[in-house]
Amino acid sequence: MSTIVARTLKFVLLFFLIFVIVSLLKSTISLVEKGLVVRKEQGDLGKLKEENQRLKAWLDYIKTDDFLEQEARNSLGLTKEESVLILPEGVLGQKEIAENALSGLSPWRQWWELLF
Repeated sequence: MSTIVARTLKFVLLFFLIFVIVSLLKSTISLVEKGLVVRKEQGDLGKLKEENQRLKAWLDYIKTDDFLEQEARNSLGLTKEESVLILPEGVLGQKEIAENALSGLSPWRQWWELLF
C-alpha cells in the first residue's frame, strides 16, 4: 500500500513540477516580449525626441527676422529698403495699362481688357 501512496505522491509531485515549469516559461516569454516592446518604444522615443529638437530649432528660426525677411522677398516679391526691384516688361501689365489709359477707355473697360 505504501508503494501505491508513494507512486501517487510522485505522480502528483511530477504534475505539480510540470505545472510550475510551464508557468515559469510563460512568465519568462511574457517578460521577454515586454522587454522587446520596451526597446522598440525607447527607439521610437529617441526618434521623436530628435524630431522634437529639429522642430524646435525650425520654430526658433521661423521667429527670426531673417526668416520673415526671406519669406517676404520670396513669397511677396518684396525687397530690403536699400534694394531696387527690377521686373521684366509686362510682368505686372504696366504696358497694357498705360496703353488703355491713353486710349480714353472707361476704368471698367480697362479692367475688362486687362483681365480678359
